[in-house]
Amino acid sequence: MNRKNQFTRTVQREYRRLRTLALLFAALAALSFTHISPAAAQQANGAQAQPANRPAPNPLKNAYFGDLHVHTSYSLDAFLGANRNDPRSAYRYGRGDEVTLPGGVTGKLKVPLDFMAVTDHDVWLGEVAICSDPKDPAYSTAACQQLRAPTKGSFIFDISNAFIQKPPQRNAEICGTSAADETSRCFQRARSVWQQIQKNADEYYQPGKFTTLYGYEWTAQFKRVGMLHRNVIFRGDHVPDSVYSAAELNDTPERLWQWLEKACTGDCQVISIPHNTNFGWGVALDSKNSDGTPFTAEGLERRAKTEPLIEIYQQKGNSECAPGLGTDDEQCNFEQLFKPCKPGEDAFCAVARDYVRNALKTGLVLEQQYGVNPFKYGFIADTDTHQSAPGSTEEASDDWLGGGTAHSPLRDSSGVVLPEFPIKTIAFNPGGLAGLWAEDNTRGAIFDALKRRETFATSGGRIRVRFFGSWNYPGDLDRHHDVIAEAYKGGVPMGGDLPSRPASSRAPRFFLWAAKDPNSANLQRLQIVKGWAEGTQTFEQVYDVACSNGLKPDAKTHRCPDNGATVNQSDCSYSSAKGAAELRTTWTDPSFRPGDRAFYYVRVLENPTCRWSTYEAHRIDVPLPADAPATIQERAWSSPIWYEPSDGKQ
Repeated sequence: MNRKNQFTRTVQREYRRLRTLALLFAALAALSFTHISPAAAQQANGAQAQPANRPAPNPLKNAYFGDLHVHTSYSLDAFLGANRNDPRSAYRYGRGDEVTLPGGVTGKLKVPLDFMAVTDHDVWLGEVAICSDPKDPAYSTAACQQLRAPTKGSFIFDISNAFIQKPPQRNAEICGTSAADETSRCFQRARSVWQQIQKNADEYYQPGKFTTLYGYEWTAQFKRVGMLHRNVIFRGDHVPDSVYSAAELNDTPERLWQWLEKACTGDCQVISIPHNTNFGWGVALDSKNSDGTPFTAEGLERRAKTEPLIEIYQQKGNSECAPGLGTDDEQCNFEQLFKPCKPGEDAFCAVARDYVRNALKTGLVLEQQYGVNPFKYGFIADTDTHQSAPGSTEEASDDWLGGGTAHSPLRDSSGVVLPEFPIKTIAFNPGGLAGLWAEDNTRGAIFDALKRRETFATSGGRIRVRFFGSWNYPGDLDRHHDVIAEAYKGGVPMGGDLPSRPASSRAPRFFLWAAKDPNSANLQRLQIVKGWAEGTQTFEQVYDVACSNGLKPDAKTHRCPDNGATVNQSDCSYSSAKGAAELRTTWTDPSFRPGDRAFYYVRVLENPTCRWSTYEAHRIDVPLPADAPATIQERAWSSPIWYEPSDGKQ
C-alpha cells in the first residue's frame, strides 16, 4: 500500500513538472512570435518600464516647454532651403545635443525642450522622398532634378501652385498621376514616410525627461500663399496607417475634421492646431465655412472637439490682435507683418477676422446662435523652424538664421525678398514656445494638458504663467501659502469654464501669477484681457492688474506707470534693477454683468530688451536696420477662462 502511494505521488510530481515545462515552452514560443513596441511595453508595464530616476507625478502640475511646429528635410520648403537635417537631427537638437545646422552653423539650445513634435508638410512627403531616392524610377526625371537643385528655391511656388487648383493636383512626372488620391505613387510613398516619422519619435522618447509626439502639418493652401494650415498631434502610438493630406482632402479643413473623426477611433486621440492665422486672408477664422457655406451645428461641434488650441505666435508674426482691427490695445503692435487691408487688397494685408482675440469674441456670439463655440481656443506658440532647430528662440542666438532663408536676413543688402512673397525677412522673428502645466513629462500627460487647454504661449522665453478663476476665492488668495492647491480646489485653471454663478457672488475673482525667464529680463506687469458679448455686439478691455517696483495701475486708464527700465542699444545691456522676478495678484472684474458671455486671459510683459535684428547688426558690424524695431518686449499669454450665463442666454 505504501509502495502504491509512493508511486502515485511520483507520477503526480512528474506530471506537474512536465506541465510546467509545457507551459513555459508555450510562453516562450508565443514571445518569439510577438513583437511589442517600446511604447506599448512602457504602457503595459507602467512605472517598471520607466527610467529609475523618473520624477513622481505632481498633482499640482509642473511647467513644461516645447515646440509643436518643426520642419526638417522631409518638408519640401525646408529641403529647398538647403536643409538636409532629418527628424532625428531635430530631436537631438530639441533634447539639448549640439547639432550642425543648415549653413554649417553648430548650434545647441541653452535650455533643452521638455517636449516637441516634428510636423513636416504632409502634401510633399511622398515627392521629397521619391526625389531623394536614387533607386526610385522618378529620381532622374526633370522635376526631381529641379527639386534637388540648390539654386531652384522658387520651385516651391511652382509645385505649391499645383495645390491651389481645385481640385488639387499632383505632379504626374513624380507621382505617376496628377490625381490627388490613393492611386498616386506619392500617396503610397508618403505612407512609408509616415511610418518612419513614428519610428523617429519613438527612438527619442524618454518618459519623464523628453516627450516626442507623433504629428504632421496639414498644409491647406489657397490664393497667393494664403494658409489654412494645421498641426495635427496624436496622443500616443495608436494612429491612422496613412496620412490623408490637404491634397487628398481638397484643401478643406472641414474634410480634415471629418477624416480625423473617422480614421482616429478607439485608443487613437488627436487634436488639430491652426497656426499663423495672420496669413489667413480673411478665411482662417471667418464666421462661415472655408468654402463660404454657412456653419451648421454639427460642423461646429466637430470643429470644437478637434481644435481646442490655436497657435497665437510664431516666426511669421503675432496673431493675437492687430492695431485698428477690432482693438485700440497698444500692445497689439507687436511683431506685426501686415498693415490693414486697403480697398481692393485681398492678400498680404491684415483682416480683423484673422486675429485670435477677435475670433474669441465672435465665438461668444456663435455660441448663442448655434449652442457651440467653435473658437474656444487655448493658446500655444511655436517656432515654425525650417532648419530642424526646435526651440531656437533666443534673440541673441547664432542658431536662428532668419525666416525663410538658410542665411541671416541681414547679410543680403537687398533685404532678401522671396519670390511672390513681398515681405522682407527682417520682419520675421525667431518664434515662440508652447508652455503647459502637466503632472509629469509623458505623452499622455502632455497631450491631456493640450487637450484641456491648460496651456500658455510665450514669444520665445521661458516665462511661466498660471491663471485660475472662481466665484469664491478670498481677496488675498495671492498671499496664501498653499495658493496653488487652494486655486485648484476652489476654482478652474486656464482653459476652463467658470461654473454656474452662485446667487451670492457678484463677480468672478481670478488669481494670476507669473515668474520671469531666468535667462532674460525682469517682468514689467501683468494684464487681464477681457472680451464679452452683449447680444451680437462684442467688446474688449485690457486691465493692468499687477505692476513691478511697487507701482499701481491708474484708476482711469487701467495702466501701470513706466517703471523706468531701459535698453542700451549700443551694447544691448538692459536694466537689471527694474522690474520683478515674480508678479502675482488676486483680481475681481469691476465691470462684470451676469447676462454677458465673456472670456479672460492673462498677458505678461517683460522689460524691453534688444530685438534679434539689433544683436545681428552688432555681430556683423552694420547699422541698425531702419525697417525693424531696435527693441522687443517679450511676453507670455495664458489660455482664457470662459464665463457663460447659467441660463445660456443673454
